[in-house]
Amino acid sequence: MKFGKHLAATLLTVVSICAEADDRGLYVGGGVTRVETDEHALGDSDSSYKAFAGYRLNQYLAFEGAIVDLGSFSGDGKEFEGHSVQAAVHLGVPVGDRVRLFASGGVHAWDAEEETAGDDNDLDLTYGAGIEVDLFRNVGVRLEQEVLKVGDIELDQTSASAYFLF
Repeated sequence: MKFGKHLAATLLTVVSICAEADDRGLYVGGGVTRVETDEHALGDSDSSYKAFAGYRLNQYLAFEGAIVDLGSFSGDGKEFEGHSVQAAVHLGVPVGDRVRLFASGGVHAWDAEEETAGDDNDLDLTYGAGIEVDLFRNVGVRLEQEVLKVGDIELDQTSASAYFLF
């Protein structure tokens, strides 16, 4: 009987937190990415990860920072391995109560190791588009496609992520 009361109290608390959540505020998330390149001298794709945090001002505007593993590619005697730190603005359009389409634009500082060119780093632009679905008021999933320029190489990054809105 005591267990039932504790379970009911816990469920009531969780439902209250979900009901109190707003479409604005701090959020954190992470997921897996698939990075592809059309550089013919390198392998064409690799899996990696993305971790992000941001602040959603409202349903239409958010600011976000991310850390991304750009993966490893090799082929024709060349090897590439890179990482990226990103800052972006997300402009969104709500579709119903729980779905949001968005476009993103920003900059990313990347660091890459190429066997032929050695270590290199720079600051380049990044842009993309995606869709977010709020499963609950403060938990959601996201699918996005981004384009990142890394020196002479253009990378296409597809991410599937989950996020928690505080």
